This record gives sequence, structure tokens and C-alpha cells, in this order.
Amino acid sequence: MSILTKMSKLLLRSPLLWGTGLAFCFFSLIQRGVIRDEYVVRYLAGHWVEYIEVGLFCVGLSSLAMKLLSTLRQKKSMADCSLPVTLSGGQHPSEAQGLQRHLLENVSGEQGYLSKRLRDGLDFVTRTGKADDLEDHLKYLADVDGARAHASYGLVRFIVWAIPIMGFLGTVIGITVAIATLSPTELENISGVVAGLGTAFDTTATALALSMVLMFSQFVVERMEQSFLDQVDEQAWDSLAGRFQTDGIADGSALAVARLGDAVGRSSAQLIEAQTQSWHELQNVALKSLENVFDGLGDRLRDTLSDSLGDTLDTWRESLVEAHRELANERDGRWERAGQTMADAAVAFDKQQAAVADQAVALEKVISMLHEIVAMEQKLESNLNAVTASGRFEEAIISLSAATQLLAARSPGVSGGKPGVLAENSSPVEKVA
Repeated sequence: MSILTKMSKLLLRSPLLWGTGLAFCFFSLIQRGVIRDEYVVRYLAGHWVEYIEVGLFCVGLSSLAMKLLSTLRQKKSMADCSLPVTLSGGQHPSEAQGLQRHLLENVSGEQGYLSKRLRDGLDFVTRTGKADDLEDHLKYLADVDGARAHASYGLVRFIVWAIPIMGFLGTVIGITVAIATLSPTELENISGVVAGLGTAFDTTATALALSMVLMFSQFVVERMEQSFLDQVDEQAWDSLAGRFQTDGIADGSALAVARLGDAVGRSSAQLIEAQTQSWHELQNVALKSLENVFDGLGDRLRDTLSDSLGDTLDTWRESLVEAHRELANERDGRWERAGQTMADAAVAFDKQQAAVADQAVALEKVISMLHEIVAMEQKLESNLNAVTASGRFEEAIISLSAATQLLAARSPGVSGGKPGVLAENSSPVEKVA
């Protein structure tokens, strides 16, 4: 871009140029008689101070109009300043440079607050290589844009201050002219005094009216721009906050190691890429050299290569056949061992199944014996209950004891013992009976 083009754009964006042109057109309409209203001519073009006041007002109004148009244009183009959707888990900070290129490709023309905010945020991530302090940097950028927007109204604030000053200057000039015209000898001729006082009051009234209009316009435009800056803050925060992965490490040494690892990884990738490119270049150079050297020996080289390749292929084929044979033998041996192992396992399983069957039969016998024992216990319990119920349990015990003694006494007689024992023992039995 040439210097002349830059100067042209600077002049076209200058409120001084547009304000001066607007004031010139207004006064030209008055001088040509297009505007003939006496109040307009009196209050806006009646004195050279009023010319300056109107000129300053036109410059301030042009500045506010340009600010309003710029705000509306940026607000309309906010949809173009968008970044791709964030992936789950966040993006690595090294991808910030690619997002910068994407932003530059999509944003055309003048860069506004939003595009500059996004570009500065991505540039911060690119330069630092991390996104831990990105939220604080976005707040800093928001403060900077707010201060820049406030400073852009400096010319308007100066004009709002200068117009009343010019009105007061016109008042002083009018009063000075009135006092200078007043003469003690000509007290009846007060037309000069009235004209001077009229100039004083007219310039002051014009200055106050123009400054009020300019201040109200500045308030409206500034509020619109502040609302737009709030939207820019919100969209920039939604686009960048939480987009990138953060280290989240409180230890400074661990964070330094993590950054060093990232730097080493990037350097290794760049080194591998450079090495690959060097190999490609070396390969191209070698190919060109071989083509130049062996251009006339193509047939002989082809024959030589065919013979050597044939021998090599034969050797490889024999090696492959031998390797295939060894692999087949080894595979057959593995299958045989696997079959024998399966057979042994089947025999062991049959034995184990027979042992389990024997244990089941023994368990059934034990269960049947337990049932019989339970039945005998129940029968014995019923007999005992019956004897107890009859009330002759003690007599049955005594009778049983006597019978036992009688049997014991008779046992020697049967086996050839003395008969006197029976006679001696008969009395207790009879007594018991």
C-alpha cells in the first residue's frame, strides 16, 4: 500500500475534513440565499465567533456520526468473527496459530473490536504456549478497549468544552464593542451599544444550544458503543474462555517441565520435518546424479539387475519354502501336543466324574441312615412318652432290674453252676413280684 493511499484513507476518515466540508456547505447555502430564515442567519452566521462555533459543532457532529457508523458496521459483522466449535476436552494451545489464520481468512476489511480481541487473545496463547492466564488477559483486553473507546471521544469532549468558551469570548467581545461605542456626548445614540450586546447574547445562546445538542448526541452514541462493547466482551469470552487445555499445575518446577516437554516435542517435530525434507532433497539430487551417470548404461544395468534379482528371488523362495516347512512341522507338533493334552484332560475329567458319582452314592446312603436314626429316635420318644403317661415307669424299671438279676442268676445254672444260687436268689425275685 503506497503512502498516497494511506494518506487518502486517513483524510477520508478524518472528522476535521468532513466537519469542515459540512460547515462550508452550510455557510455556502446561507451566502447563496438558499437559507433565508432570519433566526438561522442571526444565530448561526451573524458574527465570526458564530462561524467558529458552527464549524466546531460540525466537526464534533461528524466525529459522532463516524463513530455511530463504525459501531453499526461492526455490530452487523459480528457474525463473521466466529471460531470453530470447541471439541470435547479442549484444544491444545499449539492450535491457536491455526485459529488465527482461520480468523484472518474469514474477516475481511477493517478489523473491529471483536476481531482484534480474538486475534490478541489467540496471539497471547501463541506467544506464551499456554492458556492458563487467558481469562485474565481477556479482562485486560476488555479494559483496554473500554479505555480506547473512552479516549476516542476526546475530540468531541474538547469541542463540547470549546464551544461555550467561544460563546463567552463572543460575549466579552460584544460587551467590549458596546462599551467602546458608548460615548458620554452621544447618549441618545445607543444603536452601537444594542448591537454589541446583541452580539454578546447571540453568541452565548448559540454556544449553549450547540453544546447541549452535541453533548446529548455524544451520550447516545457512547451508550450505543458501550452496549456493543459489552456484546464483544461476552462473545469473546464465550469463544476463548475454556477453549484451550490448561496445565493446572501449582508446582512451578512441574509446570516448567511440562512446558519444556511441549517445547521439546515441537522442536523434535520440526527437526524430523526438516530431516525428512533434507532426505527428500538428497534423494532427488541422487536420482538426478544417477540418471546423468547411468544414462548410457541402462541396458547392461537392467540385465545385471535382472540376473541378480533372479538369483536373489530364487534364494528367497528356497528360504521361504524351508521356513514354511519348518512352520508347518512345528504347527503339526503343537496340534498333536494339544490333542494329547485334551485327551489327558478328558480322562482326568472322567475319573473325577466317577469319583463324584461314588461320593454321591455314599452321600445317599448316609442320608438314608440318618432318616432311619431319626425314625428310631421318634419311635423311642413315643414309647417313653407312652410309659410315662401310664404312671408305671418306676415299676417297669424295677421289674426290668429283677428280670435282669434273675437272668444273671440262671445263667450259671444253665452252664453247670451250683443250684443253690437259684434258691438263694429266688426270694428277692418273689419279693419283688
